[in-house]
Amino acid sequence: MFASAKEIRCDIANAIKAPRRMKVSEAVAEYMRVPVGGGNSVKWDKHTAAYMLEPMNCLNSREYDAVVFVGPARTGKTIGLIDGWITYSIICDPSDFLLVQLTQEKASEHSRKRLDRTFRCSPEIAKRLSPRKNDNNVHDKYFRAGNLLKIGWPSINVLSSSDYKYVALTDYDRWPDDIDGEGDGFSLASKRTTTFMSAGMTLVESSPGKDIVDIKHVPKSSHEAPPTTGILSLYNRGDRRRFYWQCPECSEYFEPSMANMVDFRDEPDFVTASEKARLQCPHCLHKIPPEMKRELNINGVWLKEGQKIDASGQILGNGRKSRIASFWLEGPAAAYQTWAQLTYKLLTAEQEYDLTGSEETLKAVINTDWGLPYLPRSALEQRRADELMERREELKEKTVPPQCRFLIAAVDVQGGRNRRFVVQIVGYGENGERWLIDRYNISHTLPDEDGVVEKIDPRLPDDWHILISDVLEKQYPLSTHDNRLMPILAMAVDSGGEEGVTDNAYKFWRKCRRDGLAKKVYLVKGDSTKRQKLITKSYPDNTTRSDRHSSARGDVPLYLLQTDQLKDRISNALAKTSQGSNYIHFPDWIGQWFFDELVYEERGADGKWFKPGKGNNEALDLFCYAHAIAILRGYERIKWGDERNIPEWARLPELNPNIINLEAPHNEQAQAVSVEEKFTPLIPNTQPEKPKSTTQQRWLSGGVRKTGGWL
Repeated sequence: MFASAKEIRCDIANAIKAPRRMKVSEAVAEYMRVPVGGGNSVKWDKHTAAYMLEPMNCLNSREYDAVVFVGPARTGKTIGLIDGWITYSIICDPSDFLLVQLTQEKASEHSRKRLDRTFRCSPEIAKRLSPRKNDNNVHDKYFRAGNLLKIGWPSINVLSSSDYKYVALTDYDRWPDDIDGEGDGFSLASKRTTTFMSAGMTLVESSPGKDIVDIKHVPKSSHEAPPTTGILSLYNRGDRRRFYWQCPECSEYFEPSMANMVDFRDEPDFVTASEKARLQCPHCLHKIPPEMKRELNINGVWLKEGQKIDASGQILGNGRKSRIASFWLEGPAAAYQTWAQLTYKLLTAEQEYDLTGSEETLKAVINTDWGLPYLPRSALEQRRADELMERREELKEKTVPPQCRFLIAAVDVQGGRNRRFVVQIVGYGENGERWLIDRYNISHTLPDEDGVVEKIDPRLPDDWHILISDVLEKQYPLSTHDNRLMPILAMAVDSGGEEGVTDNAYKFWRKCRRDGLAKKVYLVKGDSTKRQKLITKSYPDNTTRSDRHSSARGDVPLYLLQTDQLKDRISNALAKTSQGSNYIHFPDWIGQWFFDELVYEERGADGKWFKPGKGNNEALDLFCYAHAIAILRGYERIKWGDERNIPEWARLPELNPNIINLEAPHNEQAQAVSVEEKFTPLIPNTQPEKPKSTTQQRWLSGGVRKTGGWL
């Protein structure tokens, strides 16, 4: 290839040419084409997402050092603010540009799938690309004018030692709070533009993703965001602009916000309900149909904090002054998502929360679809022990209520001077409804041949055997029929504790495996690593490490629990005030000490649960262990309704083959009632029974009969 004098003259002329004096939105509308698939493209339409015009036009304003845009997904913020601003910087003001994506993989994806396609289908951009092959790669793109487009990810190497006139940070609330120990991303990125003084600009865009820090905070104005870290803290530093629509009925202005969305909670069917969603004017209560959204967006107005607008469209008051232009848009105004989609996602997420107590889906919908910070349901109120005590019900002691379908035992290992096993029996019904069936301590061993009883010591392997006889093999009578017993379905055992406890837990599980009980015994432990997965199955193996005392050979399954998330679920269940799905029932025979344990832990602003002192918290931990086992057994996947589609172990007592019938003949096992048969009320057996054989005396009371045992 030979050099062309004409091209050299053109390149030099473009390099020294003054920036074109035009708004960013006008440049994007004129020069950028948006790929739509199949090799086709369309010109960027400024009316589709009209609320983006003002934020875009602030990007080349010398009044501001930064622009912050907070909004939900599907608002067109990436196309307008990121791709559009890059287009402006290439054509109108050739300057070095740094784009920082969420991860290296996302940076590569943005470069290949968005920018490369946009450059190819936009002629004015394509002809400004450098003709040299080495100048156009995934993360670095050079242009004829000599300007560089750098596409990186949050790391100290990318955010230091280089100067850029323009810096854009995308999906900011999914970034780590601290970049390689050097500080937050915005502070590091904004330093890259200071060389250019008032001509430099930093852009930050994201949907909210951080939890509210202070739930008791009272905002001083309607434009103030709740106290959080991340992008909303940057928004609060700025001039705090919110978007307003003009009501077509009364001409007053109001915010298209979640608080003004109505009529989608009246129908039991979520699809039908979501299609009826309307936005209501808070002034005249006129309900606006979704067809008017585009028109209202085009005529919408951004107002700074301190400004007001009257029905004639005149803006009054002095806006908040700041070097940061900050914008916050909520989901109802989003151009690329309908109100039916918004409300349907919200309704289904709320249903999932009601059934499971899990907040993950609900948080994602509130953050990414509605554009709002999430207030954890588990942090809405600090529950007190006496408030939970008022929920106690008159239940027969240590019996199974009619709606209970199976029992799970949870065991916590306690060390120190008062060594013991703490046992809690939890009964499960439909849709997360639970009952506390029993709670007791195992503090002494079974008597030996001479009748001698010793104190329990979990550091001794033989002392673990009592968990089989006094926990796993326990049976509880049905409250409606004393001669029918419900056994323990599964048992969770905490594998952590004093030195030697973990090793004994592994030995105990191996014994259960030899006895054919391994499928009913689960060793659990709090996961020290934060993961997306709620429960992680692992096989510890330390045979190659000499500094470990437990004999982990990779043959024992250990379930690692995200205890903070599980405690959130239990806390949400405790917040339920009406009986039904995800409600926990407490019997009236349990004392205040139990509720003190249940509420002793506190949830920190970072979402982690902690003990403020040295009090007991076993009740909460054991509820978490039991629920983890229920999840592992497939409880949350059950579709309730038709008993024929429900696993046998989770069926009602009258249809459950695991129920033990003491009225059945001694040499015959009680037969499970067929689901297809019409169930008839239980009638005491009037036939003479064969004499029952003498059963082994139980030392732990609370089972079939009271023996006056050691407990």
